[in-house]
Amino acid sequence: MVVEDADAPPDRDQDRADNQGEARVINVLMVEDDYDDFYLIREILKQNSKRQYRLSRALTLEDCVSQVQSTPPDIILLDLGLQDSSGLATLEKLLKSGIQQPVIVLTGVNDEELGENAIKIGAEDYLPKEEVSKTLLSRSINYGIERHRLTAELQQKASEDALTGLPNRSALFERIEVLISNTDRAETKLAIALLDLDGFKEVNDTLGHQTGDDLLRQIAARLRKSLRRSDMAARYGGDEFVLVFTNYHSESELMEVVQRKLNILTQPIRLYVNGEVQEVTIGASVGLAEWRASMTAQQIVNNADDAMYASKKNGKNQVTMATSLQS
Repeated sequence: MVVEDADAPPDRDQDRADNQGEARVINVLMVEDDYDDFYLIREILKQNSKRQYRLSRALTLEDCVSQVQSTPPDIILLDLGLQDSSGLATLEKLLKSGIQQPVIVLTGVNDEELGENAIKIGAEDYLPKEEVSKTLLSRSINYGIERHRLTAELQQKASEDALTGLPNRSALFERIEVLISNTDRAETKLAIALLDLDGFKEVNDTLGHQTGDDLLRQIAARLRKSLRRSDMAARYGGDEFVLVFTNYHSESELMEVVQRKLNILTQPIRLYVNGEVQEVTIGASVGLAEWRASMTAQQIVNNADDAMYASKKNGKNQVTMATSLQS
């Protein structure tokens, strides 16, 4: 089918189109500063009668990242020689920007070693422009999207806690490292709250491990439901959870947000035990720590952990700020 207008906004009604049996439009963003090369790819995609593509264009790497954030494409065709970046560094910078889309590298250089390195870095495929054909390009786009989807599913399963469905400890630290990098660059805030459930061991010992697992799932569900879009919740291990906050303005506001989370957790929880409903109430000892310049992810979590133990020592079911422990 004919490639649609490159300036038209991507179709945001894909699910309805798929459900009605209509052809799915594949949104392609091509990062290319040479108009002749862009025109060539557009004409090649026009020749495909089985697929419909919407092709848009970014002239620079910076423009690409901006467009991905505003109107996410299904796939990116990336030229390695741009005005603001060149070589494999172009691909590395794009992938480190946090994009979630598959990338196919297009280049005027027929260099197998370059192509292999591009794939090792994270590209789905590598195509010399002189070899691009209707069949090859379409197949590369379709396979690239599908491979990326399957890989993302496997990564998600590997990063999820099997019991609660929350991100696990490994995913938590990866996320904190990314946030530290962004926070350091943008001079924004970052804080970690580590929650250790008070009374969980008693529930586990008296009502059984299966009931204890149900309790953990319900706690996780409450945390997930209470999150703002900028927050993150993860299972740290056992009966410990971590909350990550970035969208706040002051320490007092942060304390209020965390206290609201604690209030939600202390509401009675209905559990089914031997076919009967039992209500239990538990609390949480919380340690809260803010990121400071030069801190690592482990250091900020350790600070929150120290503050959590202070909450335990001082009577449980309360929030302690790590800064209050400093003499």
